Amino acid sequence: MTSRIPRDLVRLGRNFLLSLGGEGLQSGIHFVLNLVLIRILSPHDFGIFAIAFVLGGISLTYGNALVSTPAAVLIPRLKSRWAADFHEVVFGSIALAIAAGIALVVTAGLWLATGQMTEAIAGGAFAGLWTLRNHLRCVMFARHAIVAATLSDFSYSMSGVLFVAGALVLLPDLPQLTGVLLALTAANIVAVFVALRTRGHRARVSFRRTVWRRYRTIWSDVAWSLFGTTTWAIQGQGLMFLVAAIVGPAAYAPLAVGVVLFTPLRPAISAFINVFRPDFGAALARKELGRLRVTMLSITALIFLACVAVGGAIWLGWPLLETYLFAGKFDGAPMPLIVALSGVAAATYFTYNVPLALVQGAGEFRPVALATTFGAIVGLTSVAILLAVTSVAWSLAGFIAGEAMCGLYLWIAAQRILRAHAIPLRAQAAAAGY
Repeated sequence: MTSRIPRDLVRLGRNFLLSLGGEGLQSGIHFVLNLVLIRILSPHDFGIFAIAFVLGGISLTYGNALVSTPAAVLIPRLKSRWAADFHEVVFGSIALAIAAGIALVVTAGLWLATGQMTEAIAGGAFAGLWTLRNHLRCVMFARHAIVAATLSDFSYSMSGVLFVAGALVLLPDLPQLTGVLLALTAANIVAVFVALRTRGHRARVSFRRTVWRRYRTIWSDVAWSLFGTTTWAIQGQGLMFLVAAIVGPAAYAPLAVGVVLFTPLRPAISAFINVFRPDFGAALARKELGRLRVTMLSITALIFLACVAVGGAIWLGWPLLETYLFAGKFDGAPMPLIVALSGVAAATYFTYNVPLALVQGAGEFRPVALATTFGAIVGLTSVAILLAVTSVAWSLAGFIAGEAMCGLYLWIAAQRILRAHAIPLRAQAAAAGY
């Protein structure tokens, strides 16, 4: 067992770097695209694009809760290839239905908000296909098709750049916002095609009674996943809503800047979840508890050191940040305190993704929902009290308290799962006379 640990860590490290490359490229393309569109679109059109993008992100979140996360957790633990193939059809069929529903809902919402049917249809198609592509990515990571997933990510990024540029330059008569949304929709289609072709996999969809019956058997897990997603959103966004509601949107701006400075680590966390969650589930099924503990501690230490490194880079580059980023806009806010507290919050959030991956990998969604619920209660209460008795900057301490509560519960849940899986091993050892 011990000799396998270095080889497994090398394999996981390679897969992590592949996933990180795809995640990082997508995030970078989206970031640059937003900067370009700020320059070339009217404020009205950019606002609609931003709304469509936010709706797409929300669609991804709930698509994950309903199908993608349960699929990523269940499929790696199946020992039979036939069973894994069947569940891929089940989750893929449900994901297709959900993506179609999302496309219709987003289209209707954008049409009611803007009155522009073409833009609404393009935005709805983008949100629906983005959700479907994300599901395929999750399934590919669950089936250990890391190369296929990474190639799909790269094809989305490269085709997205080409299609957006083509729509803006070669189709001047097409409204720019509609052209951009249609280009991103087409890029998602290309990425789905590349994913299926790279795996040599024919898309199989079925809405037979057996598919719906199997999905209903895991509905209790899906319901906890859905509840946890909602409470996690409340926990993550509660600070923004409370500060904006009590003090005003302008007061939240310095806090938002502090949070943004640590966002470069988010693609790495997404890559970690993609690669390690299915591996943790498979390792639990094989009773590789020693490797799990080593991996969890190693990754936690690496994430913490990465947060320290980002904090150090911010500290070394502080004069540049004050001159070019803050540019005197936040002279009345204690930015060093805000950034320091934001760093603590980021380290807390990023490190508890390690036990989160294990708990989800074990197929236990209830502890995740309870952790985010307790975190939301502690965080919202603490932020409200601190806003009443101290400054806006120190309200971040309440946010940290909520994140710490969530992380503590997840670490306790992860240790409980490891102990539960160790009991059969101790019983076997006792029976064998060891």
